[in-house]
Amino acid sequence: MNVLEEKRSSPQLRDYVKKRIEGMQAIMARKGVDVTILMRPENVFYFSNFNPILISHVPYFILTQDDAFLLVHCIRHDHAVNEGAVDKVLCYGKWGATKAVAMDAMDAMRELLGDKPLTVGVEGDYASMNVLNRLKDKLNVRAYVDIAQDAVDLRLIKDPHEIQMCRISGELVDLGVTRAIEALEAGASEAQAATQGQYAMRQLWHEKYQQYEVSGFSNSETADIDTLVVWCMSNERLNYGCDCPTGYVPMPGDLTMPMSWARVAGYNVENERTVMVGRVNDERLRAYNAMLKARDQIFKLLRPGTIFEDLYFAAMKEYEDAGFGAILPGRCGHGMGLSTHEFPSVTKGNKAPLAPGMVFTVEPGLMSAELGAVRNSDTVLITEDGFEFLTKSRRDTIIIKG
Repeated sequence: MNVLEEKRSSPQLRDYVKKRIEGMQAIMARKGVDVTILMRPENVFYFSNFNPILISHVPYFILTQDDAFLLVHCIRHDHAVNEGAVDKVLCYGKWGATKAVAMDAMDAMRELLGDKPLTVGVEGDYASMNVLNRLKDKLNVRAYVDIAQDAVDLRLIKDPHEIQMCRISGELVDLGVTRAIEALEAGASEAQAATQGQYAMRQLWHEKYQQYEVSGFSNSETADIDTLVVWCMSNERLNYGCDCPTGYVPMPGDLTMPMSWARVAGYNVENERTVMVGRVNDERLRAYNAMLKARDQIFKLLRPGTIFEDLYFAAMKEYEDAGFGAILPGRCGHGMGLSTHEFPSVTKGNKAPLAPGMVFTVEPGLMSAELGAVRNSDTVLITEDGFEFLTKSRRDTIIIKG
């Protein structure tokens, strides 16, 4: 089989995408929305399985109550047809011999949707005022309805295809973090360890999973071609949360933390492991042990019906009992999938129940400039009767010589 054939959407995936579209159309009917115009790259992908990677020419996914289609610039036509999972791909602009509805995307929408009054669904947290004004100039917009949260809610429960992509991502991030820890053990710097972890992930991807893209959702100026990433920080810089690794070589007494994301066919999970270098001071050891206990309290509760905030409270009690009540985190986990930090958040006030198909991280952590940070992050899938670890790295105390 050639490369192009391997990357085509399967009939099964097309069925899943069709169900996603039907789910949004049901919401539109309930809310009285005539047409929904999606622009956020993650949402366009969710309903079409098409990621143009570079969006200097914006792709749109448009749904009416009885139709749905992808609207892309002509330059993206072949890519969208070959790798998308929808039958209807229309174009705007000019590139080669590809036929376009109109030169401008908004003019194309006018041609396709007509001039009748429309209640238009848009992503209120993404569509700019400029876009909304242009749509109003071109279409007979009766009213706008914000459907951003509706799209988030549809993405909350993963289908079997999405879960399988998350499992593959878990395999990659496990390898990236494990290889980075091995490199740190051998005396590598943060940056060297990250590079070795990323290289190991890339080798595994080449060997087993090249039919799946590892690209991210980019913007108009930057193409995120490769999302197989490992980064590592140590000590007080861990309080930053996220930053580039440096040439610093962790020394005895340090806390250091390799972290990894890997996006497979759009979907990513997360793995983070805090490493003690030799003997650390009493505060760091006490925090590390409290972190492991906090995670165990969450794992005991992971099953359908548990309330999200109860996970948070169970973990925070361990930290309070250990004397860290002054530096509690605002959350101890977050959703994973098409976004690296998506709904839901494992935090106080989230009274939603866990349900099968949800994917999120378990990462109760402590951070301060003085402590650095202790935070192990596993990504889990809620199943019918409990949960599944999507990341499988060791979960006990990790100490290296440095």
